[in-house]
Amino acid sequence: MTELQKNPLNYTQVSVIADDILKNVEFDALRIVFNKFQSVVSFIPTMATVLSPEAVERESESGGKLGDLDSYEIEGAESKSEILQNLTEFQFSCVLFNAVLENACSEQGARMSAMDSSSRNAGEMLDRLTLTYNRTRQASITTELIEIISGASALEG
Repeated sequence: MTELQKNPLNYTQVSVIADDILKNVEFDALRIVFNKFQSVVSFIPTMATVLSPEAVERESESGGKLGDLDSYEIEGAESKSEILQNLTEFQFSCVLFNAVLENACSEQGARMSAMDSSSRNAGEMLDRLTLTYNRTRQASITTELIEIISGASALEG
């Protein structure tokens, strides 16, 4: 992928990216770092770890947590290694898509918060400028009144 667009990525696009990573990058465990959305004003830096399909297969063959897959019968299924391969690829694309969505939510929250602060600051600035304008105008009117009264007093006296 050489170009990223302004529109948010959808699952199909993320799946293509995930497939490209799986084909072109050798890894045992891949760590995806992203901002996890908490609220409009807060997000948490988070790291998700995904094992490569080869690492999952090694784990399965060594009788680890994935060794129990033999106890399940899957109709029309390929071999155990192909099932693990497909599930691992699907899990990787789902984790990557989740990271993209969480990061996008965090970005929108930060933008909303920044725009809210900006709008509030602009309102306060407008209030201060209005007050300054009114004080200046009042001082100008007061000066004119003093000049008129002084001129009238000079004519009478």
